[in-house]
Amino acid sequence: MKMFQAWVMLALLWWPLTGAWAQEELWKQQMSAASDALQKNDMREAMLAFRAAIREAEKLGLEDSRLASTLALAATFLISQQQFAEAESFLQQSLSIREKSLGLDHPEVAATLDRIASFYEGQGSRAPAETALLRSLKIREQQFGGEHREVDASINRLAIMYDAQGRYDEAEPLLKRSLAIREKLLGLDDPLVAATMNNLGVVYHNKANLAEADSFIRRALQIREKHFGERHMETDNSISSLAGVYSDQGRYAEAEKLLTRSMIIRENSLGVKNPMDPMIAAGLKELAAVRMALGKFPESQGPLERALIIEEKLLSKEHPLLAVTLTDLARVHQNQKHYADAEKSLKRALAIQEATSGPEHLSVTATLNSLSEVFASQGLYGSADPLLKRSQAILEKSGPEGQLNLAATLDLRGKLYSAQKKYKDAEPFFKRSLEVAEKTLGANHPFLAEILMHYGDLLRKTSRAGEAASFETRAASLRTTQQTR
Repeated sequence: MKMFQAWVMLALLWWPLTGAWAQEELWKQQMSAASDALQKNDMREAMLAFRAAIREAEKLGLEDSRLASTLALAATFLISQQQFAEAESFLQQSLSIREKSLGLDHPEVAATLDRIASFYEGQGSRAPAETALLRSLKIREQQFGGEHREVDASINRLAIMYDAQGRYDEAEPLLKRSLAIREKLLGLDDPLVAATMNNLGVVYHNKANLAEADSFIRRALQIREKHFGERHMETDNSISSLAGVYSDQGRYAEAEKLLTRSMIIRENSLGVKNPMDPMIAAGLKELAAVRMALGKFPESQGPLERALIIEEKLLSKEHPLLAVTLTDLARVHQNQKHYADAEKSLKRALAIQEATSGPEHLSVTATLNSLSEVFASQGLYGSADPLLKRSQAILEKSGPEGQLNLAATLDLRGKLYSAQKKYKDAEPFFKRSLEVAEKTLGANHPFLAEILMHYGDLLRKTSRAGEAASFETRAASLRTTQQTR
């Protein structure tokens, strides 16, 4: 009898353990099925398996960590399938479980908040993303203190978000804090220190603080060269960043050398595996832009043509990025007097812009202006004028954001009529172009020098040498001021 009772007791103790074990096995089976389906690219079966895994995890307990993990993984899958509403619901459920089972200030709660922030960033929902990251940072500061690696990681997530949003004044102090933490924990020459230095340099670049940008990025480059060598992609990151600073400083020859070096790294690191890598296309376009600034138009043509081939392979035929490359390529052709090629590129760019943004979008006006210049260069004034009229009509309705382009368009119309010796028709366009530019940029902006010279040329041709000299003197003063900055 006693042996029987003992056996029953053991059975009663074993039963719930056996049941829990069996339930966990069912959950594991469904998670494994989801993994197998994903490997086979069978999205329907993967979703069915995830839903089954959630049901099995719920049986383990509504506050069970396995349910929270399953919901988070399922949310990631749903995001990849663009089922955003349900993904958001799963992420919030996962967060709620973590909060109830672990407490509001647990590191796992912070990790879940990071995932939620990433989701909202992907949706362009800035406010909830920022709220999640700020709370995540606060949790880690409470749990680990102010100078912990987990805190540093959280700081950088927030800084990256601010940088992507153009909120550079908010990103800067975060990156400075990260740099101080990393230098203290890792030493002055650690690659992670270099990463923060480079990011901080890029922020300074975006804030037009080019001296600070130069200093931080060059230091990051030195560290990366020491740790990774001269032909590593981490090194390339600093090389290309520094080239951007040099370009904005007008140091085009130095920028060209850096970008040439960058392309060698990318060809050896990326091009061997994939000649169509998007980073190769980006590097080719940066190199071409610097060469164009140096007036090296024949040397710019090859990189742009190759970049276009890569983009055509990777993107849709009407992707806006193609229009940018086509416009640059047209400029290269025009400066080599390859007018037929320039016209072809610009017409294709215009068709892309009209299809993607609409025929009245501001982006269309620059392309219309460029196409008009191609025609004007060939003396085809009758083809150029309607394009400028259309551009002006769009810009007149654009508001403040289009005023600078309006000034440029009015100047082009003045030049067009002046080239045809229609000086009475040209003068009102030069006069209004100057007025719009002064109102938009102020009386001392270098851009005004071009308009003043064009207007001055007209005044000389109409026997008003005194007025012309006044305009030319002012233009020269503006150019001198620009050169001495």
